Amino acid sequence: MKQINKLLIVFAIPLLFITGCKKETTADVSRSVKVSYPEIILNGEDLIIIPVGTTYTDAGAKLKDDISGAITDIQPVSSTVNTAQPGLYLVTFRAVNANGFETTATRLVAVTSVSSAVNRQGTYLRTATGVNCYITKLAEGVYEIKNPGGFAGSPNTTVIMVETALNVYVCPPQPTDFGTMSVININFNATGVTWNVINPGFGTGTRTFIKQ
Repeated sequence: MKQINKLLIVFAIPLLFITGCKKETTADVSRSVKVSYPEIILNGEDLIIIPVGTTYTDAGAKLKDDISGAITDIQPVSSTVNTAQPGLYLVTFRAVNANGFETTATRLVAVTSVSSAVNRQGTYLRTATGVNCYITKLAEGVYEIKNPGGFAGSPNTTVIMVETALNVYVCPPQPTDFGTMSVININFNATGVTWNVINPGFGTGTRTFIKQ
């Protein structure tokens, strides 16, 4: 009988040691989350065109939370609009969801006062690539340029150009499907136009286009 008790004690001690050393913790446990982004819906148009001196009040936007589904009104986090000076300005909205994923949306505001300007609308062929870009007049002194790089790989990239004085054009940095892009040194002439595109995916050389 004593021998049996000794055996029981021998087996019991390791079991007590094992169960006594069990440790539960979640300190280093990570969790996986689905990649999704909140949605920002601008109230009104993506591009607003107003004359110099007009009072501008942004219409704001609606934020749709991709996690909860809640819809709330939001105001811009930044605005460069200066209605006293002709140009193109950006109104920026930003939102971050509970998982840290961020969305931004931008409204463009074109301020202009030109009259009797030359209509620059048309198809322009880039001589170096044989690829067209297209300039569309949206209002007096305000144009949309489609494919400003004259590059076959960016046929739907568009930027907005504003005529700030007769034959003086600006196309400041703005969001596109190719990232932030601007067009500088814009010079229309008797046969077409030359300019430089500023974007990491494009070279810095002068691009020459012939109006078709």
